[in-house]
Amino acid sequence: MGALAAVSLVSACGRDRNVLVTYFDGEHGLSLRHPAGWRSDQAEQEGVFYRYFAPPRTGTAAAPLVSATLLVAADAFVEEWGRRYVSGQSVSATEDVERQGVRGRAWVFGSSNGTVRHRLLLLQDGARVVGLHAQGEEPAFEQHLTALERMASSLTLERPELYPERRWDDFGLRLRVPGSWRETRQFSGGGTLLVQFASPPLSAERSGETVHAAMTLTVEPVPDSDGLIGYYERTRSKLGENFLVVSHRDWQGGYVDVMRTETSLAVSYVKRFYRTADSRACSLSLDAREDVFPRASAWVDVIASSLRLSAPGEGRP
Repeated sequence: MGALAAVSLVSACGRDRNVLVTYFDGEHGLSLRHPAGWRSDQAEQEGVFYRYFAPPRTGTAAAPLVSATLLVAADAFVEEWGRRYVSGQSVSATEDVERQGVRGRAWVFGSSNGTVRHRLLLLQDGARVVGLHAQGEEPAFEQHLTALERMASSLTLERPELYPERRWDDFGLRLRVPGSWRETRQFSGGGTLLVQFASPPLSAERSGETVHAAMTLTVEPVPDSDGLIGYYERTRSKLGENFLVVSHRDWQGGYVDVMRTETSLAVSYVKRFYRTADSRACSLSLDAREDVFPRASAWVDVIASSLRLSAPGEGRP
């Protein structure tokens, strides 16, 4: 069968200009961009995880005319799942694909009568299959084709060991940060380092303005007599009573807090990780609006797992 060519599942061309936001699944280690206005829901059937995305219904339609389904199937194979979808259908193109070093296959096919169109992407990630299946009736499928292709092209296996490593050897600090999180500010002086990052869009307002989470990394010198407890108590004192601690637990030789803070405009949550080593103290802090905090929190858990704090200059080439 021929290559997907101009109708490629991973094409980014087209007419759909919807604002895209990011869905992150910490449990399955996946992320996906989708139009902000699309509805989303999930289910599990016979051990298979499904996450559904669909544009708002129009008219009197009882079901969406177009949908995209993210799936994760354990103990499965691409060939098997491919047959489930394309058997009895009219396949027009196939293509070998690869994401984050994981290989798979993509199909373009339609119903035998030509009224329903499909795009299918499946990846063989070890013993599991990860995929995205888009389907819809004509002409609705054509109307949303670009959005569906962008969703497929954005499907990412979130592997922290493959995130680009950021190093600040003068501060004895290393952290792996996804390429989708952009650095917005960096400052150093007096033995202190501050670096800020913004997440990709996690939600969007009706106006189209996107909602992001902020992540701040700080390193500063502390007296040996302070240690972790002294640094933690001093930081908590600086934050003040407006930051209500809703959970506190040990984390990799340090602590992690979740805090709630409220203004007249919004409720936000802060997740802060604390570590100390060799007269250095480090905090990694997430600040996110209440509605996007759960997804951002799960993502920052993954990022924080890569944090390494050592003596300044250690590990420098």
